[in-house]
Amino acid sequence: MALLSKKGSKKNKRKNRFSYSSKPNRERSRRGIIKKLISLTALLLITFTLFSLINQKITEIQYINEIKRVSLDDLSAISSKIYNRGFLQIGLSQIKEEIEKVNWVKSASLERRWPNQIKIYIEEEQIIGRWNNESIMNSKGTLFILNQQTLPKDLVEFYGPDGQEAIVFEKYLSFKEELAIRGILIEQMTLDFKGSWSITIRPNITIRFGKENITERFNRFLMIWDESLLDKLTVIEYIDLRYTEGFSVKKRN
Repeated sequence: MALLSKKGSKKNKRKNRFSYSSKPNRERSRRGIIKKLISLTALLLITFTLFSLINQKITEIQYINEIKRVSLDDLSAISSKIYNRGFLQIGLSQIKEEIEKVNWVKSASLERRWPNQIKIYIEEEQIIGRWNNESIMNSKGTLFILNQQTLPKDLVEFYGPDGQEAIVFEKYLSFKEELAIRGILIEQMTLDFKGSWSITIRPNITIRFGKENITERFNRFLMIWDESLLDKLTVIEYIDLRYTEGFSVKKRN
């Protein structure tokens, strides 16, 4: 019985030693958690303070370029979405997309200037021509009504059935690039009511393509221009390409 008692006392001593040593470990663990919480709180406080310092309200919006044709009312409506918003909270890409949907805007870029300013750069579409002597066409092929007295000179004259301006403009673009390489300027682009195409180039030379195989006939014109027509500009009135092969030239009287 005495032996059992001694063994029992040894076991109790081991338990007591284990219990005694585990208390400091728990205490250190609590202190570590508290330190981490304090550090995290301090970090969040610093982050919030810096964010609040940088994220000033926008109170000034500046358009850098001179605005000639873009509606100032449309721009003001978009700008109102920026005022009093946080410097870091404005989605510049979304505002850029909205501005570029406004008539006569070709492209836009926005720049933040701390602490409270947004600078907006706008490139306007150019007027490139008249449509049926009634409307103005910009470099996107969109029609507008503008004061004729304020128009620039040497605009391209576009003619065609109502509602066909997009088709005429697309054909103009396809011709313009190849002609510009050769220094040829289009003065007039026409699609008549029968579906026949013609252009007038400087100096007042009309080129007739007809209704069919327009691309093939246009390429034929480029070939004969390079080979034989360049030195005869002053005597040519029109060039007729409305043939399966070949062409005809009418000289001025």
